[in-house]
Amino acid sequence: MAQPGILRPSGLLAPAEGGAPPAGRGVAEWVGWTVLGCLLLATLLGTLAFDRTGRPSLIGDEATYAMQAASLAWDFDLAYTRADYDRFVAQWGGPPDGVILQSRDGGAHITYGKPFLYALVAAPFVRLSPQRGALVANALLLAAAALLAARTLRLRAGALAPAAVTVLVFGSVAFAYVFWVHADVFLLAAAAAGFAVVYGGDRSTLPKGDAPPVLFGDEPLPRPRWRWLGRWALAGALLAIPGAFRPFYLALLLPAALAVPAGRRLRGWCALAAGALALLLATAWVQHAAGGAWSGYTGQRLGFYARTGYPGVDFPASAWDRKLRQWGNASWVQEGAFEPSQSPRLWGWNLVYFLVGRDVGVLPYFLPLLLGVLAFRGDHGRWALPVAAALAVLGFLLVRPFNFYGGGGAIANRYFLPVYPALWYMTARPLRAVTVALAAALAAPFLWPVWRHPAAFPIGEDGRYRHVSQVARRLLPYETTQSHIPGGQDSTAHGLWVKLLSDDVSRAAGGRGLQMLASGEAELLVGSPTPMPFLALELDRRAPARLAVGGRELRPSLLRPNGAVVFEVPLHRPRAVHPMWWTRDDYYLYALRFRLPGGKPVPVGLDLRRGEDPAKIELEPGLPPGLAGGGEGTP
Repeated sequence: MAQPGILRPSGLLAPAEGGAPPAGRGVAEWVGWTVLGCLLLATLLGTLAFDRTGRPSLIGDEATYAMQAASLAWDFDLAYTRADYDRFVAQWGGPPDGVILQSRDGGAHITYGKPFLYALVAAPFVRLSPQRGALVANALLLAAAALLAARTLRLRAGALAPAAVTVLVFGSVAFAYVFWVHADVFLLAAAAAGFAVVYGGDRSTLPKGDAPPVLFGDEPLPRPRWRWLGRWALAGALLAIPGAFRPFYLALLLPAALAVPAGRRLRGWCALAAGALALLLATAWVQHAAGGAWSGYTGQRLGFYARTGYPGVDFPASAWDRKLRQWGNASWVQEGAFEPSQSPRLWGWNLVYFLVGRDVGVLPYFLPLLLGVLAFRGDHGRWALPVAAALAVLGFLLVRPFNFYGGGGAIANRYFLPVYPALWYMTARPLRAVTVALAAALAAPFLWPVWRHPAAFPIGEDGRYRHVSQVARRLLPYETTQSHIPGGQDSTAHGLWVKLLSDDVSRAAGGRGLQMLASGEAELLVGSPTPMPFLALELDRRAPARLAVGGRELRPSLLRPNGAVVFEVPLHRPRAVHPMWWTRDDYYLYALRFRLPGGKPVPVGLDLRRGEDPAKIELEPGLPPGLAGGGEGTP
């Protein structure tokens, strides 16, 4: 006869002495823990062996965080001085590739324009290894987040919880952020740990056949009140850490508040709020005392680069006010910094791109979040987890409609990373092995480039995102609303805006017009302030007299004496219509993919004209009949 379990004071169900889980269940769990542990260990070893040789630069705000952590590690302060600059040059072999600084007194005291919490955690590791220390800290933070989540989800999801967390972490781009000197993994870990504290007291899901737990007097063992209050205060502090960086993440406190037991909500809410408020006030006070504003994103904030020079190096720090007037304040709350759009078209397309965008989509690059959806149960405030995630996401869509994903070198959507762990904890039902395996299999076509080279520089040699697979390029839409996606140079031609989306088309030497490889395939996004019935596409004399586009083969509508050919390319419905980052008015965007059948591997000059410009452009005398009026293939 099986012995009953006992409910320990921690609230975790354990088998009584002498009891053991069923054999199949134990093997599945053991395999899950083993695989998760091996992958986390491999990630840690990868940071120890990480080599920056050959990388073109640091990524985004890496220099700011690295310099900030070094300042704490060696100087035990957050002040920026010439010594910080010189130390960075000595440790990294060159000047910083951009550093964000802040001052509230005209440069008399300068600090870093980023919240300091990540630098504080990374500083001990940076002291041991200036270049790899922060990456090792990231790997340990990721491991802590994964292990805490697996332990907590084990209570509800059962023996497959470690395997599910393995897929959640390594079946998404989250683990690749370990190789950044950046706060993103730190924010993910804080959110994961916060919800582990919130849901760590859940009753365990009993396997079939086990006897129900015996409770002493039919009541759980009492806990000291201070421990219970401390738990909720800790949860509030951990979940407030992402909010200290970007206020939208404070929405994550909502499901935590709803998870407090109904009979003790007032005290639990007070403890949760006290922990969050203490964390936010402490970070604001330290930032202000270091010489900045109450937030790292407000006040007088400037970015300095090689082209601008650095305070205390290329110009005196006392020139701060003059530089502020010259370059403008980079504060997130200054007038004009945010111009929310009310365009329903822009909102609609941003929601589409947020979900399934080629470069930044959540579903292709965080696809295992569907595990939480499939095993969802709305008790203990879990119904508010997707609500809180949606509120945070809507905040970014509202204030950063043209860069809601983190910009530049981001791997998919880095602003989504702190929200992602909240969706892990939607998992409140036992999982099936086939479901976990299917999530990994569906993620594979989109994650393959990241799995192959997780530590690679995020932008490839072609100037485009390295993490975007060929499957994603073929199946998913390009994000027409996002201004910071690298690669695909912008160009203008005769009143048209042109985005170059394939390697076979580029700007001509000297920046004069465009060119394409005649043997390749060109992919363009063409924008016009008004609808166009067709596009006049002119190619130089090296091009063949055929153009394949949209499953059709067109013939020239015009031949020029110099050998150039003009095609009238019919345009149907625009690919998208919405405002752009330079105008509040709608732009009509047309996607074109074409090739030149029989073309040789030589560059061919390319010119585009608006559809309302007649293709019979200054018809030359002596042209054969029929070409002037539009030959074969003319719409």
